[in-house]
Amino acid sequence: MKNTEDFTFQGQGTLKRIDTFVSKAGKSILTLVFEIQGQYPQLIPIKVFGRLAEQATAWKPGSVLSVTGRLGGRDWNGKVYGDNVATNIEVVGEGSDKDDGIPPGNDAPPPGDDDVPF
Repeated sequence: MKNTEDFTFQGQGTLKRIDTFVSKAGKSILTLVFEIQGQYPQLIPIKVFGRLAEQATAWKPGSVLSVTGRLGGRDWNGKVYGDNVATNIEVVGEGSDKDDGIPPGNDAPPPGDDDVPF
């Protein structure tokens, strides 16, 4: 296999926040963090580059985004680090500054530490 075209993903989720990391070379890397609700909520990090990074300034926490991307990774000092990189993003629903990312009607309290499966 020559590239990661066969390792792709597609999903839709509510944007929780956008993290910015500055590399040693001074390049900003934006990571969209999605929160997936359920019995064991998860945070899903997806990196954006180029035009998608420029568009990210318009996205607010609470926005529902449909994301298509590729899976990848790299080996550094004997450890493998995975990457989820977006190749296309569409806004499905607009967020607001007041939106906390929790869908209406979800009155269940968050699980305690003893509920975590690992």
